[in-house]
Amino acid sequence: MKKIKPPEKKAGIWLDQETAYIIHLEDEAAPVVEKLVSGVESRIRVPGEGKVMARFGQSFLNDQEKKQQRQRNQRQHFFKNLIAHLQQDQFLYLFGPGKAKEGLNNVIEKEKGLAGRVTAIETTDKLTRKGAMQQAVSYFNGEAFRIFKKNRKKALKAAG
Repeated sequence: MKKIKPPEKKAGIWLDQETAYIIHLEDEAAPVVEKLVSGVESRIRVPGEGKVMARFGQSFLNDQEKKQQRQRNQRQHFFKNLIAHLQQDQFLYLFGPGKAKEGLNNVIEKEKGLAGRVTAIETTDKLTRKGAMQQAVSYFNGEAFRIFKKNRKKALKAAG
């Protein structure tokens, strides 16, 4: 009796601070693209606004620290939302401009079920939905992904 191999589920994630495109790929099926908006505050400048500081003793408190902490919390919430969409995928490819992809990778590596699934992290330009889909498809059909799978298979055989 021939063993039936389950389909490989892969996801390419293009992200920046504001948006993420998740491209789900499953064997020969057409790619499915999801768009998520982060909700992370970007730099907001109110006309006529100056530095807001209050003096307490010898220290000054700045509103900037509160904004940065709020942005950090919003980013963590965005990453957790992204991870909820990636639970079924076996291989993850992260790409995009900026450092958001490294932040997402750090959160993924801390998750028990997802650690070790990231195959590559690449810096790319700002891409459209279609451009992100083409980038993910070309990566998963390319030589770098085949080499990753081959090395992973060797490591799994050696480990157990």
